[in-house]
Amino acid sequence: MIFKTAIIALAILAATSCAMADEGPAPAESAESAESIELIRGPLSEDGLQAIFATPDLGVGKHRVAFALTSKTGLVDAPSAAVQSFYEPDDDALGEPTQTALAIFRPFPLVERGLYSTRLTFDRPGRWGIQAAVLGEDGQPKTARLFFDVPRETRAPAAGSRALPSANRTLDDVASLSQLTTGSMQDADLYRLTIAQALENDLPTVIVMASPAFCTNAVCGPQVEVLRDLKDEFEDEANFIHVDYYDNPEEIQGDLSRAIVSPTVLEWGLPSSEWSFVIDKSGVVLERFEGFATLEELRQSLTQALES
Repeated sequence: MIFKTAIIALAILAATSCAMADEGPAPAESAESAESIELIRGPLSEDGLQAIFATPDLGVGKHRVAFALTSKTGLVDAPSAAVQSFYEPDDDALGEPTQTALAIFRPFPLVERGLYSTRLTFDRPGRWGIQAAVLGEDGQPKTARLFFDVPRETRAPAAGSRALPSANRTLDDVASLSQLTTGSMQDADLYRLTIAQALENDLPTVIVMASPAFCTNAVCGPQVEVLRDLKDEFEDEANFIHVDYYDNPEEIQGDLSRAIVSPTVLEWGLPSSEWSFVIDKSGVVLERFEGFATLEELRQSLTQALES
């Protein structure tokens, strides 16, 4: 009945729209090349849909959960999806849902991609699954499933943990911006502070760790451009830092066999290739975004950090 109600709400929306820890995790010893990180894909459903997981680094507690949906004709971009979560699901018979939520489709700027995102609570470790339902062109719900493991703790810093005071490279350490980013959009303001320095100036901080030139999979988007737009909007109210996933952008020149993963990425234990963090004024991770985070999502989180 709950899921049926969610489907009805989904139809209405489509018609009218168009674990707290004191310390962060121990630094990781190694990280993969962004291009070698395999995405978690769900099974192809009878409706012809497949889900691609954008946020596999989960733990016990409440988390942002995001995924892309594809069909034989390409990206599914219905305005919203009704989502159910299941604990220890059978692949064929999911059992009783533990939670029902509405996921909003969030299109990426500049590229033809997008994600659905919502909030779900995982109350225990183990195997979990989600089922997402969207309205097809025929007005009938079409579904896709994802299955994944939820450990007790996340690998990357969790919300509520203290941000790591990393000594990432800045403009003071290099001769040119091209030594700090693989992207063609180079805004010097994003490379003036180390994370350690930002944590000392009593302002909230937004950090993006991603490689603009080499993050091209289904759940990666133009995150550094979004960070720049957020910085332009909030100006001197917060710190804005980009750390490239790779430490040697100038040496790569299109050949990732030369790539060296950033020491800051290793220190933060990032298990996937695109991350954003909003840090509050006291240096605590207020929110974490694995995969692409829209300007709207980051604006909402930063506003909360400014008001706290």
